[in-house]
Amino acid sequence: MQSWGLDLESVTWANSSIGLAVGENLIIRTDDGGLTWSETRIPEVQRLNDLLIINETIVIAIGEGGTILKSQDGGIQWSIINSPTENSLKSISKVNDNRILAVGESGVILLSENQGNSWQVISSTTSSNLNEIFFLSDQLGFVVGDQGTFLKTENGGSNFTKNPMPFNSAIYSVSFSNESVGYVSGAEGKIYKTTDGGENWAALTSGVTVDLLKLVIHSVDDRILLVGGDQGTLLKSTNSGASFSKINLGATNTRKINSIEFLPESNLALAVGQDGYLISSVNSGSSWSTRLAGYRTNFNSIDFKSDRTGFIAGDNGQFFVTSNAATSIISRPLPEPLDIISIDFWNTGFGYASGESGKMYRTGNGGSAWVPVPASTAESITGFYLFAPSVLYVTGTNGYIARSFDSGGTWDSNIATNTSENLKDVTYFDYQVGFAIGDNGQISWTNGGNTWENLPKLTDQDLKALAKLDSNTSVIVGDGGVILKSEDMAKTWRSINSGVTENLNSVDFWDENIGMIVGDNGLTLQTKDGGESWLKIESGTVRDLNSVSMGTSLVAFTAGDDGTILTYTCVPPPGISEITGETEVCIGTSFYQVEDAAVSGSQIVWRVDGGEIISGQGTTTIQVNWTTSGRQGVFVSRQNFCGNGETSALEVLVVSKPDSNLEIEGNGSVCTNQPETYSLERIEGIDYLWTVNGGEIIEGENSHEIQVQWIETGEHQISVVLENQCGKSEPILKDILINAAPDQPSEIQGDVQVGFDTYSYEVEPLDGIDYQWEISGNGGSILSGQGSHKIIVEWLLEGDFTIKVTPQNSCNDGEPRLLTVNVNIITGIEPEADLALKIYPNPSQGFLTISSENLSKFQEVTVINTLGQKLLQGQIYEGQTEIYLTDLPRGIILIRLKNHHQTVIRKVVVK
Repeated sequence: MQSWGLDLESVTWANSSIGLAVGENLIIRTDDGGLTWSETRIPEVQRLNDLLIINETIVIAIGEGGTILKSQDGGIQWSIINSPTENSLKSISKVNDNRILAVGESGVILLSENQGNSWQVISSTTSSNLNEIFFLSDQLGFVVGDQGTFLKTENGGSNFTKNPMPFNSAIYSVSFSNESVGYVSGAEGKIYKTTDGGENWAALTSGVTVDLLKLVIHSVDDRILLVGGDQGTLLKSTNSGASFSKINLGATNTRKINSIEFLPESNLALAVGQDGYLISSVNSGSSWSTRLAGYRTNFNSIDFKSDRTGFIAGDNGQFFVTSNAATSIISRPLPEPLDIISIDFWNTGFGYASGESGKMYRTGNGGSAWVPVPASTAESITGFYLFAPSVLYVTGTNGYIARSFDSGGTWDSNIATNTSENLKDVTYFDYQVGFAIGDNGQISWTNGGNTWENLPKLTDQDLKALAKLDSNTSVIVGDGGVILKSEDMAKTWRSINSGVTENLNSVDFWDENIGMIVGDNGLTLQTKDGGESWLKIESGTVRDLNSVSMGTSLVAFTAGDDGTILTYTCVPPPGISEITGETEVCIGTSFYQVEDAAVSGSQIVWRVDGGEIISGQGTTTIQVNWTTSGRQGVFVSRQNFCGNGETSALEVLVVSKPDSNLEIEGNGSVCTNQPETYSLERIEGIDYLWTVNGGEIIEGENSHEIQVQWIETGEHQISVVLENQCGKSEPILKDILINAAPDQPSEIQGDVQVGFDTYSYEVEPLDGIDYQWEISGNGGSILSGQGSHKIIVEWLLEGDFTIKVTPQNSCNDGEPRLLTVNVNIITGIEPEADLALKIYPNPSQGFLTISSENLSKFQEVTVINTLGQKLLQGQIYEGQTEIYLTDLPRGIILIRLKNHHQTVIRKVVVK
């Protein structure tokens, strides 16, 4: 903000950050200790002279015509309070938060006892203009005014007594550091001091003769005094007024200082004054920096050629140039007090300015010198288009269009415009096609520039300004929030919704996408999509803005009424405070917030992973519905037209009620007295509540994995319930079959007196049992049935042998069952079968013949000695009737003939 061109009369502070200043139909506010200021919207009033901050919400301002305004939100919104006087009010002070007094012209004193909601006139004992009221405590107060008036109250303003002063001139300011020591300042450089509560006064040497309008005492060090007044006068004393030094505010500075105020408990001071003058000091007033410095004019046109260099023009021929982004501006006025309507510069040196009655001026050195280049017309010149420094078109009132090919030396107005509407501006896409705009929705189009045609109207509103985006596209703005856009070299147009109804006075684009519009009441709009959509941003003023110019894609400048000059820099908003809220939550809703308040021109944007925002988007607090468990996040940043600020993030562990759709891992068929392991997936934050039937947990209680010792046989169950802060799951079950080692089998059934033959042996079968059979001493061979409850044994040796059967299952071996069997060859010799079987000679001399017509009934023949050893074995073939054996050993041998169903054994003696 360059400033407002309106007087500032008073400044005061709520705290070290929030301050307000009032002045000529103006209230401005700061939230950052005076670094930046913005204008608040107020009712239509005259000059405001003083204000009182009762607390951080309630503020009262007073002014001319008895005006009283009140704010209940810290000075943002204001309402008019009924006043019992029409006399101008000059100063206001409080006895306490409820009891407030204001003073003004003709000796008027007003009293409110309800925080300024209602007022009454009380007696002052004087008719002199009263200029300032000051309360040191809730009882002791002072009032000063014209003609040396000094009033004192010792009962909180219930009545005042007039004390004589040693001079008769106006007193403008009064301040006391304690009940005894006080100071006044006034006309013609007068400063007086009292050390007895105002009974007697001694003159101090100020060293100046100008009116001294404000005197303040440092809030921490009461030896330090600051005094401000006419002609840029600012004095400082560091020794309680024994001497004063004049502060240099610039050799040519003559701006009146109307008010000075120290920030609470600080060395920082601010002073305000004439034409929006605002300065600050960080060293108790020893040196000062200019914050705002306005100019008393309406600015009508602005043209910046970069983000630092530009031109600003207004009424009464006022023309300014800047090379530091309007931090300061240099006056280079026209040779006459012409109200400048429009300016257009080819570069930082060469340009034109125009006004009424065809008057135009040209400069080649940035306004240091001006050359008149008037057109022969009575029309006001309203707009320019420069093909080159020497070739330009202009528009004017009553349909006027003219052109020059010699830098304005001569003008050709022999152009058929075919309209009498007041035209506001003109531009060309190339050397042939151009268009102009004007009042009542007028759009004129030409191909060549000699003849112009009237295009169909989309509105009856006055069209104020235009901008060319590229070789085909252009935008028009006008009254009533009208925005039009064309994409065919201005031949056809369509309306764009602006979302506002204020008059739009100017538009400018940096490129085909980024542009700005300004209008009445401080309206500012931005686009970054070529004008298809527009975003309203806060400008910090309610003054009408008349012209805008983009220095770069990120920097723009605008100017308007009452000396308003604004610099806009497009930067992402600042970062935001840390997010607070629960970091471990259940599926469901939770709240999250940041401490930072909204920043003007930006919005707070939240994002959530693993859930959805159900309320609060754009505010400092949101409600989140968490839908997905796991490690999730909440994110927030500020966002504006220019981008996002730094993001704050908060990790949140979202936990759901445990799921029962899990399976217990581990054996379902187990044995007693053997530990088994059972487990579930390990989940963070879960307690595992196990229950075991038929056994006991020996390790891992409440963990995801346990060991169980099974005790009871039969069908049992293991279960687990999962629990966290969100609840419990349904039980997760697993059936367990608990087995033990098998019991001893039943008695073995089978022959116990056998010969050399095959026999069967068995026990009672049981489900799930394997039976392992053994025969001692290799006395027989198990031909089949191993593992089952029944076996076939072929006995091979004589003697006593034991059959053992051991039951087995998955757990272990059971107790075995035994059976003793006697194998005897004699027992095994069967009676002579009627087979016509002949074995001879018997006794034998080592050879033997076996003969029978039925011999082939058997499959094999075996010769066995008395030890059960096989001496010879051979196959008997189909149809065979005789077998001849030789080389038989001496002794008793057995001849065994065998088939699947029958065994025949014969004993033979070999000599």
